[in-house]
Parts: sequence; structure tokens; C-alpha cells
Amino acid sequence: MSVFFDLEKAYDTTWKYGIMNDLSELGLKGRLPNFISNFLDDRQFKVRVGSTLSDAHKQEMGVPQGSILSVTLFSIKINNIVKNINPGVDCSLYVDDFVICYRSKNMNTIERQLQQCLNKLQTWSDENGFKFSKSKTNVMHFCKLRKHHADPHLTLDGSVLPVVEETKFLGLLFDRKFTFIPHLKYLKAKCLKALNLLRVVGSTDWGADRKVMLRLYRSLIRSKLDYGSIVYGSACKSHLRMLDPVHNQGLRLALGAFRTSPAESLYVEANEPSLSQRRDKLSLQYITKLKSNPTNPAYSVVFDPNYKDVYSNKPKAIPSFGIRMEPKMKNTQVDLKLIAEYKVPETPPWTLEKPTVIFDLTSQRKSNTDSLIFQSKFNELKSKYPHHSHIYTDGSKDGKVVASAAVLDEQISKSRLPDGASIFSAELRAILLALDMVERSTNDKFVIFSDSLSSLQALDNLKVDNPTVQKVLSKYNSLSDRNTVLFCWLPSHVGIRGNDQADSAAKAALTLDISPSKLPYTDFKGLINESLKSSWQSAWDTAITNKLHSVKPVLGEWLPSFRTNRREEVVLARCRIGHTRYTHSFLFQGEEPPECIPCAEPLSVKHILIDCVDFVPMRQRYYTVTSMRDLFDRITPNDIFDFLKEINLYHKL
Repeated sequence: MSVFFDLEKAYDTTWKYGIMNDLSELGLKGRLPNFISNFLDDRQFKVRVGSTLSDAHKQEMGVPQGSILSVTLFSIKINNIVKNINPGVDCSLYVDDFVICYRSKNMNTIERQLQQCLNKLQTWSDENGFKFSKSKTNVMHFCKLRKHHADPHLTLDGSVLPVVEETKFLGLLFDRKFTFIPHLKYLKAKCLKALNLLRVVGSTDWGADRKVMLRLYRSLIRSKLDYGSIVYGSACKSHLRMLDPVHNQGLRLALGAFRTSPAESLYVEANEPSLSQRRDKLSLQYITKLKSNPTNPAYSVVFDPNYKDVYSNKPKAIPSFGIRMEPKMKNTQVDLKLIAEYKVPETPPWTLEKPTVIFDLTSQRKSNTDSLIFQSKFNELKSKYPHHSHIYTDGSKDGKVVASAAVLDEQISKSRLPDGASIFSAELRAILLALDMVERSTNDKFVIFSDSLSSLQALDNLKVDNPTVQKVLSKYNSLSDRNTVLFCWLPSHVGIRGNDQADSAAKAALTLDISPSKLPYTDFKGLINESLKSSWQSAWDTAITNKLHSVKPVLGEWLPSFRTNRREEVVLARCRIGHTRYTHSFLFQGEEPPECIPCAEPLSVKHILIDCVDFVPMRQRYYTVTSMRDLFDRITPNDIFDFLKEINLYHKL
């Protein structure tokens, strides 16, 4: 049983004294509480329409809208609402959306527990200047019993709360039996409306190019399908399939493919997985992120799920999220024990000493700058620090094997990271090795040279959300009292001796034993993507009857498909997929499949482009290949277009 709330208003006078008490409990002393008190006093606002301002009105409710402090103050105040929940009653709070839940086999017990909480919540709202929106507060009884049972009777501020069949919470529609059918229907209708934009800009003759169309689809439609997919993904497969037509239609519009094109061909041609694979990807990435935060309320539910035996005895029942994703996570070969736990830094980030990072060499673009110029500028930069020891760092990755190294004169420090680590983590680990050298050295001035621009930018921006960056900053701050440490970026593979030495040392470290260390959860995205793509490739290998399979047996993006002319992209897509208006429109007209009169064979794209004897003289002027794969791998698209134009089929496909 759940009660869904929406906070409607906050009254200024009562709310003000409440927030001051909360700030005092948080330990805020001195002048800051006085500043906030004055900030909330005697607030006025005006409404502007164009260049005209209304009269001034006194703000009687809440906090000033648009103020930088408003969100923080509201969050501090609203967080106290959870203290009014009885033990055993679960709750969820996100800004002003609040839900309380209680589970029991006895309806009287449910009513008693929830009504007690409602009474406390009403008292709290009166004392703190809040008001619940009665029109948005409702009750839902989640139950799969088929026999008749009475609905609960709950009241809030003297009004009976309505018991509803479905309700929206944080953008998701929940129904009483958790089928998610209402949400799936709502989501489908919402996405179909968004598809109209693709139809407007996706004309097969003058529309936007494929790259823009795919970006529009991913940002306007796929993003809606992604939101909440971890939750509604527990719906039955037959219900989830009602979203597949949205996905297929979006890709079909983006590619300009003909309406009869198989869904599998659309996925491969657009290099976009099915919605089922997409949901698996997002779910697995969520699990790795959740593993880094044991304090998350969902942690125990996912990694220590209940009722495993019940679901094992009922194979047709849909298991909970943790049980459902456990075998899929094992298939990715991601070792969850290697994920580093994220911890709030003991030292507040704003009190950390910001490292000095030198980006002078980034003024030259490596792609169009000679190596000798970089060497000259590097020597000039190095001469500015004659009394500093120079440490060079680098990371190396070969397949899944990853290692780091740091070089100081003749000293070399090496370390191999767990398999699957990102090169970003390897570069940061190399900087940690360099700081260890600083700690052991008798010198007190150092310049650490790294060719990883992203790592140095993370240090410069104090990106403490990454555990490895946290370690580097913590180590740097502990050394800064007695050492001067500078960081400097240099380009790789331009003949700088120290950088080449670090690169060789990092490659040599690939053969070392794995060091006992943990990695940020983001490092495992690559393993998840690789595993899912391998599974997709295995399924595609069995689709030997698909016309596109003979053209593109290996998944991946086909770069020649991106053209500046929309019509050319459409022609290429339809020819590769093998479904065109000229060869497959009979399916919509109720006619017999067309035949090639000279050859007396079924008319197909392959027959026109490769086999038809009637077109041999014209075809030989542009290309001579015997398979569709060779045609699209070895022949330029312009030659294909010229041939189709000569036989008057370019605009008929």
C-alpha cells in the first residue's frame, strides 16, 4: 500500500523559523544564519511581460524563485519530513514528490500504520508552513489477489484520500498490479508524437542527413524510452514489445529505409541495438554504479535479493531486478569486487589546494605541428624549472591488459591494473606512482609530465567524483606542505626522451602481475558494451537469410553511408538493406512479386546491381564485381549512383 504526496505551498513566516532551526541543527553559526534570515525577510517581486513590469507584490509563500539559495534552503527544510515516518514504513522523497509505503497481509494493520504516519505528516506540515496538494495526493493498493477485497480508508487533514487504479510518480505510471501497461501505452503515444518532427525534416529527397536524423531520434525519442527503463523493464516481454514499433519507425525515418525493411536490418544499418538490448545495457551500467555506493537504499535489494527460491520454483514469474540481471552481469565478466567504493572526501573539496597544471603546450595542435617544434617548445618550457626534478608518466593498454609507469632519472616505478581498466585510470595511476616517488625523494621541487590531457584537466577542475582523482588530490595535498609539485602536459610520440622512456616502461609493465587495487565503476562500461555487442554479433551471425547480412556480416558503423545529399543516403540504405519501392511495393498493392522479363527471375536489388544480363554493358562501365559485399566495400557510392541513373532507377528505389 502506498500514499503519493505532492507539496503545494510553503508559507513564509512559519517556514522561515523552521528553516532557521534546521540550519542551527546542521551546525551553522555566526553571521550566515543572520544573512539567510534577512534574505527571507520582506521579499517583493514583479512580473515582466516584454519590457513592461507589473506593480511590486510581497512574497507571502515559499522562497524567492530563481534565487541561487532557494533550492538549497528548500532541500534542507523538506528533508525533515522523513523523520515523521514510523519504523517499518518505507518512504521515498525527491524534491516535493513524496511517497510512503507499507506492506502487510492484514488491511487493518496497513490502515493503522499509514494513518498514524498521515497524522504526523499533517502535524509536521502545519508546524513547518507546508501544505499538501489534495488533488495530487492519492492512495494505491498494490495487490495481485483476484478475489474481492476492500480498499483502505485513509484521511489527510479531514479529507478522505482517493484510492486510484494508477498514478504517476517521477514520470512513471504505476498500476495496481505492476504490469506497467498504462505507462507503456502513455510512453508509446508520447513518442509517436515526437516522431512527427522526424517526418517533417526527414524527406527522402531534401531532408536532413542521416547523422542529424539519428541525433534527433536519440535525443527526442530514445531518451524518452530510456527514462525509467530500469523500472518498467520488469514488465512482461509481450507488453514491452509494444514499444518496438516506435524504435523501428524512428530508425526507418532516420535512415530513409523502405517500410518493408526488416527490423534487424534497421538495427545493423543504423548501428543501434534493439530496445531489449538497450534496456540491458542501461541496467548493467546502473548495477556497476550502484556497487560503488553501498549506502544507496537499492543496494541490498539488488545485490542481496529476497525470494530467490520462490522465483526458481516459478520459472514463468518475472523475478525482481537483482535476480533478473544477475546472470546477464556474469556474462559481461565484470568482477563487481573490483569496483571502488565512492566516498565523500574527508576534506571538503573547496578547502583543497588546487594543483598547478601547466597547459602551455596545448596552444599548438598536434595534428598540424612538426615534432621538432614541440621538442623545441618543450625544452624551452623545461628550462624554466632548472632546479626541479622531472618525472614522466604514461599509461598503456593492450586489449584488456592495462599498466602504468613513472620514470625519474634512472628510477622506474611500474604497476599493472586489473584487466579492463580504462586508459584514463591508467594515466591517473601513473601520476600516483610519480607522487610516491616525490614522497620518497630527498628533493623538494618536482615537475610531473603527463601526456594525458583529460587526467590533468580532471585534477585542475578538482573532479573528486572519481575515486582515483580523489587519491591523487589527497596525496598531492599531503605533500604540498614540504614539496613543490607542478603538473605539465606534453604531447606523446613527438621524440621527447622522458616521455618515450615512460611509454616503454608502461608497455613492459603489461607483463607484471595484477596489483591489488580497485577501479571506478565507469571503467567497466567498456566491458559491458563489448559483451552486449558480442551477443548481438552472435545473433546476427545466424541471420544468414537477411539480405543485409551478405553485405555487412560484421557489426559496426559504415562511414560511406554518411553523405551530404539526403537522396544518396536513402538510395544507399535501401540498396544495402535490399528493400526498395521498386522491388517491394507489391506487398502494399496486393500484387504478385515482380519478375525480370529478360532473366525470368524474381526482381531484387541484388539482381539489378549484380546479376541481370540486360544491364551488363552499362554495369561494366562503372564496376565489375560479383557480390553485394564487394560492391559496397570496393566500389565508390558515386559509381553506383551513376549506374542507377543510367538505367533510370535512381529515383524509383
